[in-house]
Amino acid sequence: MRLSRILLALAIVMAGSALALAQTTGQTVELEFVQGNDLTLTMADGTVYTYATGNFAEGDIIAPGAQLRTGPTTTAELRLKPNGTLIKIAKSTSFRVDGLATPQQNNNVFTLVAGKVRMAAAKGSNYQVLTSSTVAGVRGTDFTMSFEEGRKATLMVAKGAVEFGKLGAAAGETILVGAGQFADFFTSFTPKAYTPEQFAGEYGDVQIDPERIPASALENGDQAPADTASDDADTADTDDGAATDVADSTDSGGDAAGDGTPESPEAAVESAFVTWLRDVLGMEIGSVTINGQTWSKAVLQPTFTVGKFKTALYLPVIYSQNLFDPDDWYHPNGNDEWSFGTDIGWSSDPWNAFLDAAADVALKFKYIEYGQPVVDPFFIKVGNLSSFTVGHGLVMRDYANDTEFPAVRRLGFNIGLDLGSWGFEALANDLADPQVFGGRVYVRPIKDFKLAFGLSAVADFHPAAIFDTDTTSAEDYGDPIFIGTGLDLDLPIVDTDILGVRAFADAAVMLPIVRNDFTYLSSTGGEGVRVDMLWDGGLQNWGAAIGFMGNVAFIDWRLEYRYFTGAFRPAFFDAGYERARAERVLEWAGYLSGAVTVDQAPSVMGIYGEGGTSIFKDKLTLTFGYFWPWSADAATLTQQMAMANDYFKAELTVKKGLIPVLDLSGAIIYERRNFVPTLLNTAAGGVSLFDENTVFGGEIVVPVPGAPNLDLAVIVNTVIEREPDGSVIYRDAPTNTMPSIVPAITLETRLHF
Repeated sequence: MRLSRILLALAIVMAGSALALAQTTGQTVELEFVQGNDLTLTMADGTVYTYATGNFAEGDIIAPGAQLRTGPTTTAELRLKPNGTLIKIAKSTSFRVDGLATPQQNNNVFTLVAGKVRMAAAKGSNYQVLTSSTVAGVRGTDFTMSFEEGRKATLMVAKGAVEFGKLGAAAGETILVGAGQFADFFTSFTPKAYTPEQFAGEYGDVQIDPERIPASALENGDQAPADTASDDADTADTDDGAATDVADSTDSGGDAAGDGTPESPEAAVESAFVTWLRDVLGMEIGSVTINGQTWSKAVLQPTFTVGKFKTALYLPVIYSQNLFDPDDWYHPNGNDEWSFGTDIGWSSDPWNAFLDAAADVALKFKYIEYGQPVVDPFFIKVGNLSSFTVGHGLVMRDYANDTEFPAVRRLGFNIGLDLGSWGFEALANDLADPQVFGGRVYVRPIKDFKLAFGLSAVADFHPAAIFDTDTTSAEDYGDPIFIGTGLDLDLPIVDTDILGVRAFADAAVMLPIVRNDFTYLSSTGGEGVRVDMLWDGGLQNWGAAIGFMGNVAFIDWRLEYRYFTGAFRPAFFDAGYERARAERVLEWAGYLSGAVTVDQAPSVMGIYGEGGTSIFKDKLTLTFGYFWPWSADAATLTQQMAMANDYFKAELTVKKGLIPVLDLSGAIIYERRNFVPTLLNTAAGGVSLFDENTVFGGEIVVPVPGAPNLDLAVIVNTVIEREPDGSVIYRDAPTNTMPSIVPAITLETRLHF
């Protein structure tokens, strides 16, 4: 009964969202995104504003009559609201907004003065794109227009159909350019099928993230045609949606027959609903291994997007044998997440019932977010945090709170604000039980100059909580608080699509706080702020890094020199921190008690390098990183290898459309500290490559033949082994020092639309 009510409420919300999105009002144009700084806005009265000096910014409304000009290093994107049409202005382009749709007149008019634009036009309005020689009439479609006075006026259509003709021509003197075709007014004013090379030439510099394109403009994806070698207008219809024939192409442009006749209202409504359903609904059916036990699962994962706002729900029924028996369902951390306080009792204990209900509701959100870090001046996210870095990562880099999802679900919090002259970013690992906090405040002291200085701090208030069991207690290790704080400098040097270079420098220290006196390895450590760990006749337990990061075309890179002392370790809070907390507590218990001497001399240094690339239209992504520190205390290479607290990272992602015939997709990530020493110990039958120092995960997704909406997925990762009540299982009981790490295998049947 509870589940049916929730699904009914979800259906009501989905229907309400669809109705709200379908409403139409007068249009406005917003400057949504700028890549580069060379952008000028000339108003209808001749007033000139420049983006670089902050006279106008992302989020500003562009009034009719205004003209935008991009320089050779800058692109800009405009968004029509409320219908969602996206216009990308290429480099070295002048583009004018002439008129916008109103409830009385449903037509938007623009002029391409010179250069190139791409328009992903949503249904619901009419559009005209003018040049001094031509006019293009559009409804819902995706096309590019390139114009050079007297020499070039090229229209290329990836989806839908565009009516193209001479400016001022009489009715009937135009041509219809369909999906997979192009035409040039000055050379060959006839629709022709374009080749993949021609498509890449026109669309290559105006790429748009497919998730940002309005669904009604591009229902089958933002991709080049699979085969357009023929010059016939009747080209092959492929799954990527870019090379369909003229008669079929207009299903996204409002012309079902290809002869200019609008599709029926019923077909339009059905298409809009299917498109909305495809974008919103996701479903998984299969099995998942949690704490060594295999469970069946049925999960609804609807995702809702409105502008920059996005939320994903996670509505699971994970059960042992009976899908319809709530007592047989999996309870994360012992909590019945579908009880909503009824298991506590609203009459007998209303406050705790309310808290339980709030926690149960929170568990249904995978994430809620607005905006994106770096891209938007303001962003906020609540839920799964897959990667978070403070500054350049000397204290916290790639921290994640979802490494044990879905066995353990945390409601993380991340917020950031960039006001130009200053900004901040903050994080909490779990709003229900916050323990790890991080943040950074930065200033740019020179106006219109990107040099920034930052102050960051990260703290874990309960790293030893993992030891609170029947046999041990956090107090046995001083119940410490780990605090890392640092300063950083960031200076962009070159910022273009072809070459980007950013210089940076960071310095940080570790300052622990001990809550109680404790004895460890027969040595006693005192409570309080342990300043002695920071200064004892000289500065200790500190680290520094200096280097460069950036890109060369499609290759991203990072190269830095690291130097640190004593117990300090770069990226102390990393992707595997949640599972390595016990090891960190034990290491620092030795230092804090005096059982292990902290080296006060600068003794560890090394070069960290990282490189990655995304090729084949982002369908193949590779990333590698490695750091091997060298210690002055090691006299031989063998000692260096044995002592090296090195770090290795490798990621591979393959998206659909890369592997022919099978169309397999998937990803794998392996991230490891103490990589070389582990290899040496493994050779002797010792440490495993998949212990608490490791982050490992991967999946393979296989389409089901003959069922285009079904995929089979196999997911493998490593998680902390836990009891049914959520308590940690240790691999070396009864000493209870290191958590047991076990593989988690998930088999899924994914239903999508």
